[in-house]
Amino acid sequence: MKKIFIILIFISLSVALPAMADSIDEMTGVSDNLDYNKTFDNGFLGQQQVNDEEFQKTLKDVKEKQAKHAKGKNKKKEFKGKDINQENNSNFLGETAEKNLLISIPLTLINNDENEIPIGHYKIVGEKVNDKVYLDFYQSATLVAKVPATETTNDFSESGINFVKLFPYNEKRVKIIYGSMDFNAYTFIEIKNEITDQN
Repeated sequence: MKKIFIILIFISLSVALPAMADSIDEMTGVSDNLDYNKTFDNGFLGQQQVNDEEFQKTLKDVKEKQAKHAKGKNKKKEFKGKDINQENNSNFLGETAEKNLLISIPLTLINNDENEIPIGHYKIVGEKVNDKVYLDFYQSATLVAKVPATETTNDFSESGINFVKLFPYNEKRVKIIYGSMDFNAYTFIEIKNEITDQN
């Protein structure tokens, strides 16, 4: 009984496989007329060849579209240039849009409250509280230090409205200058003395 069952399965498969192969060829659109070998050697089978005229025409169309797109951008720039108020406003907004400035601190500093400001990159946010000015040192969303600063009308010869910079002041302190739309300020922060702290 088992032999008969195995023979029947073998016969049905031998009849069904060629029929399945023909239906797969019909689905993929591959006909027997083409010299088709089912290997990776025929990766470009079915693609049309492009002659030089067609290639040059396509290239010309692409260049025309690029030129048209670039011309549209230039028109927008020319329009902005004609309206003086609009140009000044866009420059003003672009320059003052970034209120949170980044600074790199290359050595460990000590704040007035004896808290350390370790080496790293900080986002500096200036704020006024009850007519006092503070520079907040953030790393990500964490407030690392709140440093009191002195407000000034000096722009420190900076060309931009928003700026923050660190300068060596002497062997014990650094100077940080800060500028924003709201106010300009400066502060001095002590450098942590690694030698005395280790003894």
